[in-house]
Amino acid sequence: MRALSEKPSLLLIPLIAAATLAVAVGTVMAATAMVRTSKDAELVNTAGMVRGGIQRAVKMELAGAPGDEAFKIVLGKLAILMDSGSENLRRSGEDLRASVADLQDLALAHRTQASAQSKLALLTRSEEVWYKSEKFVQLATDDAGDKRILFAWGLVCMLGGVILTALSVLVSKRLVADRVEVEAAYDAMTGALRRDRYMERLSRAIIARPPNHSVGVVMLDLDRFKGINDSFGHDAGDKVLAAVSGALRSLLREGDDFGRLGGEEFAVTIKSKDPRAARLFAERARAAVESLRLERLPIITISAGSAIVRPNEHGIDALKRADSYLYAAKAAGRNRVRGD
Repeated sequence: MRALSEKPSLLLIPLIAAATLAVAVGTVMAATAMVRTSKDAELVNTAGMVRGGIQRAVKMELAGAPGDEAFKIVLGKLAILMDSGSENLRRSGEDLRASVADLQDLALAHRTQASAQSKLALLTRSEEVWYKSEKFVQLATDDAGDKRILFAWGLVCMLGGVILTALSVLVSKRLVADRVEVEAAYDAMTGALRRDRYMERLSRAIIARPPNHSVGVVMLDLDRFKGINDSFGHDAGDKVLAAVSGALRSLLREGDDFGRLGGEEFAVTIKSKDPRAARLFAERARAAVESLRLERLPIITISAGSAIVRPNEHGIDALKRADSYLYAAKAAGRNRVRGD
């Protein structure tokens, strides 16, 4: 979570990208469904006009009026449907067009020499053609299909995009809050806990100490740090602080707490079954810092004091005892460890 707090784009960019993609896909799907539904409705409506046009043309012929214009409209609509429909619709349209042409010939024959026989032939053929047109309308309806599923999936995608967008906002707020918490808890230069947060954790460690476990505190202070600042400048001093804190952090185990109490003074809380753990950590820390080599700077050393928290002892009191050991180490010549 700390890494995400420092660089929230690791999570926010994928979330925002997914939200944008979901909304875009959903919009396209819904729009496509609506456009296709509109076109399909026009297709079915045109097929119905073909069927109605055939009936109208035959009625006109039987009434003694030429139905040529009605037949022409029917054939024109058929051509449009055959160009825009499926292969099945095109084949059905070709069959229907041939039947309409045949019906038109019968209508012309009836108009030229009307008789009971020609009327019967026209009626019989028109009935057959009407059934074909009915089948054609049904095929056009089936060809149009049901676009409600596509539309529904489009809405689902858009809803998912909205949810992801809301999640992005919530996550960004949480990450910003976490980042503020990290900045409030940790010293930016050294990565150590700030004094108040370190003291809080020390108190919790003492309260939560399991039976047969010890809580030790180690106080560490850089030797002759003021001389480094005075001789090499504060930038060099900052470089030393960062290097020393990095060396100390590298020795920490899971559960250990590392804090900067002020200036060049640090503290570490060690929780262990072994009461010697704090003193051993202090010795390792002293050796690790002494082994550091910083360009154009003298060898850096630290002095340390360690103390085991006694029963019913407060953290601040244990730190005072460790601090007294620290000053004893400095009085003994620096680059030394003293303690319980």
